[in-house]
Amino acid sequence: MGELIEHLKPNFFIPGAAKSGTTTLHDILNTHPEISMSSIKEPGYWKNKNFNEFGSTEIINYQNLFVKTRKIKGESSTAYMYYDRFINNIKNNYEEPPKFIFILRNPIDRYISHVNWMKGLGLEKNKLGEIINISAEFNFKEYNDYPKYYYEFGLYYRWIKRFLNDFGNDNIKIITFEKLLKNKLSTINECFDFIGVRPLNKIKEINSNKTREIVFPSAYHFIRKSFSGKMKYTKVGKYFLPKKIRTIIKGLIKFAIKNWISIESKKQKVSNKHRKILREKYYEDVKALKKELNYDFPEWEDFKINQ
Repeated sequence: MGELIEHLKPNFFIPGAAKSGTTTLHDILNTHPEISMSSIKEPGYWKNKNFNEFGSTEIINYQNLFVKTRKIKGESSTAYMYYDRFINNIKNNYEEPPKFIFILRNPIDRYISHVNWMKGLGLEKNKLGEIINISAEFNFKEYNDYPKYYYEFGLYYRWIKRFLNDFGNDNIKIITFEKLLKNKLSTINECFDFIGVRPLNKIKEINSNKTREIVFPSAYHFIRKSFSGKMKYTKVGKYFLPKKIRTIIKGLIKFAIKNWISIESKKQKVSNKHRKILREKYYEDVKALKKELNYDFPEWEDFKINQ
C-alpha cells in the first residue's frame, strides 16, 4: 500500500469577489519574499467535485503550484466564495481554519465589469442596459464554465455571512478594490499583517487582468472546450489516437489558447438611470453588509446614506 499523501493546505485564500481585483491582489501578494501564491490563479482545487477522490497525481500537481521554500502559501479562486463545497472541504481538512481575504468592489461597478468581461469573451450578446432591466432574482447554481451570475455575484453579505459563521471574524480580512487603487501600499501592508508577515516599504507596480476582447470567439471557445475534454469528439479520440499523438495535440491546443489574439476591449458604460436600477437591486444587501462589518464603505459613492 502506497504512502498516504496529504493535501497541501494553503495558509490563506482569496475567495473573491469576482471582477473585483483578485488577480491584482494575487500578483502583489506574490511579490513578498515570504509568500508563494499558486503559480496558476483559479486552480479551483478545494471546490472540485472530485475532491474526495483525488489521488497522488492531483495532490502532487497542486503542491507543485507553490514555491516550497516560502513560508506562507496562498491561493486565489473566486468560485470559492460561492461554493458550499469549498467551505465543507476546508472544515473537514483543516484542524485550525486558514485565513480568508476578500476584495470587494462597488457591486454596481463589479456588475458592469462582469458584463464587459463576458462580452469580450464573445459569450454575452445582449446590451448592458437590456441585461440590467431584467428583474433580479437569486438563481445561483454551481457552474463549470464561464458564469453569467452578474447580479448574484454582487450579493456580498449573502456570501460572506457564511464564512463569518463558519470561521469567525478573526480569520477574515475584507478590503476594497477602491482602497487598493487609492492607497495600495498601506492596503497591502494591512493584508501582510493579517497573514503574519512583515510589511514592505514599497511594492512593484502591477496592473493585472485588463478586460480584453477575444478575436474569433467561436473558434476560441471550440478549441478551449476541446482542450478541457468537454467536446464529444475528444472523448472518442482517446480510443483511436495513440497517447503520444494525443499529448502533442493537447500541447498545441494549450499553446493556441494561451496565445490567442485579443484586443483592448471597448467597455460599455452605464447610464445614471441604470446605475439607480442596480443600486436598488443591491441596496438591502449592502445595508446588511455595513451593519455586519460595522463599516460604512464610504468609497462606494452609490451607497452613501444621502444618495
